Amino acid sequence: MAGESSLNVVRKSKGRQSGRRHNAAEPAQTSGPATAFEVFCETFEDGLAIIDAEGRYSFINEHYRLLHKGVEDVLVCGTPYNEALAEGLARHVWDLDGRNMDDWLKEYSLTEGTKRKESCIAFVDGRWLLRRITRHASGSYVEICSDLTKWKQKEDSLNSALVRAAVAEEESRQALHSEGVRKHEEEVLSQLNHWLHSCKKLPELNSVVESFLSRLLPDSHGTLFVYNNSRDVLVPVCSWNDALPPAEMKADDCWGLRQGRAYHYGRDGWRFSCDHMHRGDVAGRTGDYFCIPILAHGDTAGLLHVCPSENSSVPSDISRHRFRLACKCAEQISLAIANVKLSQELRDQSTRDPLTRLFNRRYFVERCAREISRTNSSGIVSSLISIDVDHFKKFNDNFGHDAGDIILKGFARVLTDHFRDSDIVCRIGGEEFIAMLPSAPERVAAMRANELLPKVQSMKVRYGNETLPSITVSAGVVEFPTAGDNLEDVLKAADKALYAAKAQGRNRTVCHGMDLLAAAE
Repeated sequence: MAGESSLNVVRKSKGRQSGRRHNAAEPAQTSGPATAFEVFCETFEDGLAIIDAEGRYSFINEHYRLLHKGVEDVLVCGTPYNEALAEGLARHVWDLDGRNMDDWLKEYSLTEGTKRKESCIAFVDGRWLLRRITRHASGSYVEICSDLTKWKQKEDSLNSALVRAAVAEEESRQALHSEGVRKHEEEVLSQLNHWLHSCKKLPELNSVVESFLSRLLPDSHGTLFVYNNSRDVLVPVCSWNDALPPAEMKADDCWGLRQGRAYHYGRDGWRFSCDHMHRGDVAGRTGDYFCIPILAHGDTAGLLHVCPSENSSVPSDISRHRFRLACKCAEQISLAIANVKLSQELRDQSTRDPLTRLFNRRYFVERCAREISRTNSSGIVSSLISIDVDHFKKFNDNFGHDAGDIILKGFARVLTDHFRDSDIVCRIGGEEFIAMLPSAPERVAAMRANELLPKVQSMKVRYGNETLPSITVSAGVVEFPTAGDNLEDVLKAADKALYAAKAQGRNRTVCHGMDLLAAAE
């Protein structure tokens, strides 16, 4: 055999067998000692097989068989290579990895065009083989198989570690982002609290709410409702992010107001829609929304309504966070409204007459002094109307002080309805009243006073089961700074005109400038 290739030696050794297939665990028997090549093949650490030009196994070492557990009994010399692959499929040895059998066989089978092929084949039990097939010039093939299971396990472990690292990195990034968002929200909430507690009037507070909630809840729109003066309906006082609220709503329209606590529509499956959601820009909405009552001194003062921009369900953690943030805003707004109302009540107590709710003498003195100073510097005239209820002492003596108080309250309502919002109407004391008309000359003030007289005389006031007699009033009109450039002179001039009206028979108007009386009448 000198000069022959080792491969040919194996082939001839196989050919000398009496036509039987050799056990694949044994090299082909020869008449002499095993060749060095045969010894090498059997001691080779990887699986080794030789496939002839017809695609049949002609040599298989023991390690090759051990690596192909599950089909080792068909791995004998003479078995077609592709049939062994198909048998493995039939026995469910190979892992198809989601492919169909035809595609799998097409990838791993030998064909006439195969010259060199390297691929990994997976077993259903989790093992992996690296297959390297090389075609010899004679047309036969040499296949070397290596066990990649441990390497695959290491690769899977590494990939799992990389996935865990990526998840941890993403969680860390999300945590940092959430912490940044939380700090930003806390900072803006702190600023909101500062500005709200600096507000002295409700219109100021409404502007602050509108500005800050558009920043704190940028992915939502909403409205702050408060009760009107009669407390029968709630009206919108501010909104943000282009919300279009209904013009008004009743307390019974909202589940949150009915229950006296914050209501999160859509949370934990609760989907009882509020009646006010059928109006305005939220009509037909299916996504979450929040209704949070605004409380002031234990009483419901209004409602904070918030609608996330998405008209659909959002992740529960996002929705819950928005709800908690909206509740924090509502708490600060509630406290601020309570403080503003308390301050307003204290101011009213110091500037309002408790019986008629008109401004009192203290407020009038301060306001009139400022108005006189303004007219002195600007040259623009203003007027005062001093008004007194005729025969009021006699009325009290005949009907009692309670009836007199009711008359004064009714008269105060007539005054409030009659004069402009810019006019200042005050009760000086007893049955004495004053109306200050900024930027109105004496002639205009006299006309307003004359128009008031018949309204007062036609006033109907009931006391118990009876209607009280009608009353009349007398009025004295004075223009300043024409009649005086200080408060004392102006008041003296107004009293002088009022006394003249009383002296002329009451239920009439007298101007301090007598030459204007005819024009006023």
